[in-house]
Amino acid sequence: MKLVHYFPTTRFTEGGTVRAAIDFCTVLARRGHEVTWLTCDDADAPQSWKDGEPNTPTIKLLGPLQKTGKRLTKQQIAIAAEVAKDADVTHIHAMWMPSNPQMAKACDSVGTPWVLSTHGMLDDWCMEQRGLKKKFYLATAGRILIRGANTFLTTAEAEKSQSEKWLKHSNIAVIPYIVDLEPYNEIPSPQEAIDKYGLAEEPTILFLSRVHEKKSIETLIDATAILKQRGCPTRVFIAGTGEDAYIKSLQKRAEVAGVSDNVTFLGMVVGSLKLSLYAMADIFALPTQQENFGLVYPEAMLCETPAIGTKGTDIWKELEEGGAVIADRTAEAFADAILTLTSDKTLLKTKGEEGRKHILEWLDTNSVAERYEEMYLAAASGH
Repeated sequence: MKLVHYFPTTRFTEGGTVRAAIDFCTVLARRGHEVTWLTCDDADAPQSWKDGEPNTPTIKLLGPLQKTGKRLTKQQIAIAAEVAKDADVTHIHAMWMPSNPQMAKACDSVGTPWVLSTHGMLDDWCMEQRGLKKKFYLATAGRILIRGANTFLTTAEAEKSQSEKWLKHSNIAVIPYIVDLEPYNEIPSPQEAIDKYGLAEEPTILFLSRVHEKKSIETLIDATAILKQRGCPTRVFIAGTGEDAYIKSLQKRAEVAGVSDNVTFLGMVVGSLKLSLYAMADIFALPTQQENFGLVYPEAMLCETPAIGTKGTDIWKELEEGGAVIADRTAEAFADAILTLTSDKTLLKTKGEEGRKHILEWLDTNSVAERYEEMYLAAASGH
């Protein structure tokens, strides 16, 4: 099939949406589909795409968003429509990008069906944040997004049940993200991370995600303080980028709690170092208030690193089936979960092995990709 995927930027700092879309396109192109990645910048696109290697997506650049409100110009819309015209289906990612309704209208103008991934952005927690502004958007500029898609794509039943309150037809698919499992054919080695960050006597706890208020990093810092008070110190790595003011507030919190020596902010970690860091960590912990698919959970578990999460993650049931610990979003609960795992090396090892096995089965790349192909075929035929 000829497939177009659209998101206005290709920067990992935008979070999981870009990471997910890259995996979608990579796997679908590898399976023989003609995939075009339509975007305004290709900053973090894989080098193989940029080099035009066989069985990789073609990048089509629209150029920087220069119009007020991060919207496409008439010329950019015309280019987007021409790209969509040649496709069987266009896949639009996310809800709140001002250019996404323009992309949807461009598809309609040339008669190309389009599907919309909501990426958890219609979850209850999300809709409570600046809720009036979002509701106004859905009633005006974004109206086409909740009415015009051939298919709405959600990743879990928990996301579907929250999203369908806002969506205006019932053609809602539930399919997990396509995760490119190729980098995890072998369990990554921790050596690169050990060389960079060193080993420690105390357990290493890893947070890897956007450094954002909704991730509740405060909970992890406070849990670190509780464990230190109990005589069970840990080394905590915070990997990711965020607003400087928020990062400084977290550093201050660690200082006040007496754990500034235990908590290290690493900044953005990508590529082989990221996988090695997962492998080096004893536990991956994300005390989030809301997470859609949360690719970081499967990534950690594929590296045989036990994960601790919350019910704020749409896929929490699926993660729990694989041995992930789903805890209350409190410092005490996270401290207890960390202590339970790190005080029993056999349990830690078993949880790691169990998690990897579960993710490899649940997110088997070919099985999941086939479900996407069925969705695209149905959309292309008007069903």
